Amino acid sequence: MLKVSLYMLLAFPIMATMAYGAKGGDEKELKDVFDAYNGFAKAGDVDKMLALRAAENAKEIRSQIKKKEDHEYFVLIGRGQAPDSYEVQHVEWTKDGTGAELYLLLHLPPMKEIQRSKKAVMEVVVSFRKEKGKWKMGRLTPLADPSQIKRPKDFAYNEKDADTDVTSAFVAGRIVKFEFKSDHTLVIVRAMDEEIAVFLPPRATLEKAGMNFDDLAPWKMREFTGFPHKKDKLKFFATGDKPME
Repeated sequence: MLKVSLYMLLAFPIMATMAYGAKGGDEKELKDVFDAYNGFAKAGDVDKMLALRAAENAKEIRSQIKKKEDHEYFVLIGRGQAPDSYEVQHVEWTKDGTGAELYLLLHLPPMKEIQRSKKAVMEVVVSFRKEKGKWKMGRLTPLADPSQIKRPKDFAYNEKDADTDVTSAFVAGRIVKFEFKSDHTLVIVRAMDEEIAVFLPPRATLEKAGMNFDDLAPWKMREFTGFPHKKDKLKFFATGDKPME
């Protein structure tokens, strides 16, 4: 169980309470910390790795790697998450400029110790927090292998396909794109390894309701309430929306 909890500590964040907005920062500073951390991970230098982690995160990790086997497991996972190369997809900054999330596409090498027999590609998000004027890493969260994303077979819209017998349903995730159609608005939402087609009313109806279309911009986190499709779980008919908490 310790290995499971340690892996979750490394990879899965507690839901962030920081408010994200438009204030930007220096992307290179985040990349420099990430690059340095991966260099120490490959070398197995735990002290230097943890020196680049946020204080609370580092303290939590140290409490779980006191035993030799747990220490070795931490090193193994660190090496396994260190990419040969990566691409920055997006950066999200907190409104006060003291936090950030770096969305990356990692290119990972084969690693027999973790049963990765060939090169792999993985989308991840890395959280950062500024402490005493320096950027520190929080958690690295695996999102999905882009080649394994599940998508709807088509984007055909028919409001009669909404399963209105379902009294409470929602879809939440990152917006990939949205576009206006003649009789509806299509929003594609990424939730882990699935992309869900969310159908909203047409543009004119949304405008009358006072919809701020900036809320539907790519990379925004949004929650939609409404009705699932009767047959396709990757389609959803929205009746309301709000920022994802």
